[in-house]
Formats: sequence, C-alpha cells, structure tokens
Amino acid sequence: MKQVIDTIELLSSAHVTGEIVARQLREAGNCEVEVTRLERDGAATDFLSIVIPGADDAAPQLGIVGRLGGIGARPAVTGLVSDSDGAVVAIAAAFKLMAMARQGDVLPGTVRIRTHICPRAGTRPHHPVPMMRSPFPMREMMSHEVDPRMDAILSVDTTRGNRLVNKRGVALTPVARQGYLLRIPETMLDVMGWVSGELPITLPLTTQDITPYENGLWHVNSLMQPAIVTDAPVVGVALTAQTTVPGCATGVTNAVDADVAMRFCIEIAKLFGQGAFAFSDEAEWTALQARYGSMAHLQTVGREDGSAA
Repeated sequence: MKQVIDTIELLSSAHVTGEIVARQLREAGNCEVEVTRLERDGAATDFLSIVIPGADDAAPQLGIVGRLGGIGARPAVTGLVSDSDGAVVAIAAAFKLMAMARQGDVLPGTVRIRTHICPRAGTRPHHPVPMMRSPFPMREMMSHEVDPRMDAILSVDTTRGNRLVNKRGVALTPVARQGYLLRIPETMLDVMGWVSGELPITLPLTTQDITPYENGLWHVNSLMQPAIVTDAPVVGVALTAQTTVPGCATGVTNAVDADVAMRFCIEIAKLFGQGAFAFSDEAEWTALQARYGSMAHLQTVGREDGSAA
C-alpha cells in the first residue's frame, strides 16, 4: 500500500514527466529504466521501460503493461484521472519489487514493466461514458509498451466505463493468445482470491476486444491491445466499479483496489518466474491449432472490404 500511495502522489502532479518518475525509480533500487519521449502534432507522452532483474537469467520473464490513454486530461480536467490506474499499478509494482529485493527477496525471473506518462491526454466519446484518448495510434503505442522478451503479459487497465462487471474490485479476463481466447488458469483464480480475500471476478471479452483498435470496431477498452503485437499469452487485469465511470473522471483512483491489482501482479511474477504454472496449457494449445488452424489474422486489421480474410 505504501508504494501505491507514493505512486499516486507522484503521478498526481501536473508537472510530472517520465524522467521524474525514472529518477525516483533509479533511486529506489536495482533496476534498468529507459524513457522514450514521443511528441508529434501537439500530442506527447513519455514511455517508461522498467526492468527488474531476477536471480535466474534463464527463468521465464513476466511482462506487466500499465495500459492507459493518459494519467491526466489537462487543461479540460484537473488532477489524476480514473484512466491512470494502469500506470499507478505498474509503477507501484516496480517500487515494491525493488523494496523486496533490498530485503533479500529477489524473484527468480526478470520482470519487465512498460507504461507511459501523459498528464495532458485528450478524451473521446464512448458509450456509456466518455473515455480517454490515446495520444498516438494504438499499434504505435504497443510498439513501445510490449517487449518481445516478455514470455507472458499481464495488462493492467482501468475498466470502469461499462456494464459488464457491476462490482468494484479487480477482474481477470480470459487469456488472449494469437487471436484465440483461452481459459483463465486455475492458479490465477486462486491467487486473485487470496490477494483480494474475495471470490475472483472475471471480465467477459468479445472477439472485437482482442482485435486492433484501427479496425474501427467496438472495444470494451484498450485493455487487451498488447495482444495484437505479440505471440505471448496476455491476461487483462481490469480495475472495475459497480457504476459506470468516465475514464476522464477525477477523484476516482482507489488505492485499495490498486494495491490488490499490484499484489496480484507480484504474486503471479513469483510463480511464473519459478516455472510453477503457465498462462496456457501447451497440449490444448497445440490441439486447437491442429483442429482449427491459426487465428493470428485477428491480430491484424483484416480486410477493409468485409470479405473473408
């Protein structure tokens, strides 16, 4: 909780930049941090790449992607917006992992964390409530947010602007892998129950949700967009609400829910790095491919004329 609160305070500033966050991370412990600033046509954001080294270079490497349009929508609204949760959880996880390492608890596998810092993002219409607008096209964002060395990915995003999960907390999606939606691993459901102290919540997905934004189809949000640029399995970690909340609403960020999401990510990083479980069953994955073929075309925009791909 300390790391979550500190991160919320850090990101709540109108003057925060990627370099400011990176400096705090470097001072906190053993990590590699890179900042990439992208600026074009009046839009700008700072991409953060954070690598927390594990004890075993050969161990599986988990990716944590803090997914969001922006942490703020200035000057239209003042303060940290609901959409900031992905960045809050990802950065707080980095601080916590380094605090653990300082005290002798180094995880087996390297953890790769990606997010971006954009205090002045725009908004866009969306039913039932408005959402934040990504500063650049989604596939371009993903080229900075997904590391090809991630063996599996947890994508964390605010997911309050819908009526699919009418409960406050943290929900898990099915596994998205190369156009397929696969079952949620039992281990993940166990871990979510343990860290939340409640029965695990799940977020239903549609086929559109795992296709690229640029196809113009409806998406619940950008939670699953990392799945369009990687062959690795992706699970969405969605912060939810009982009511529908605009992504650009302020005063919404809940440290308790962010703490649950962060602790879930860390517990999964421990188990995944140990090789204790996989995001998908390889035998079942092979059988699906053999019976039904590749679904990787769903990672593309498809055919604009509407004919079969």
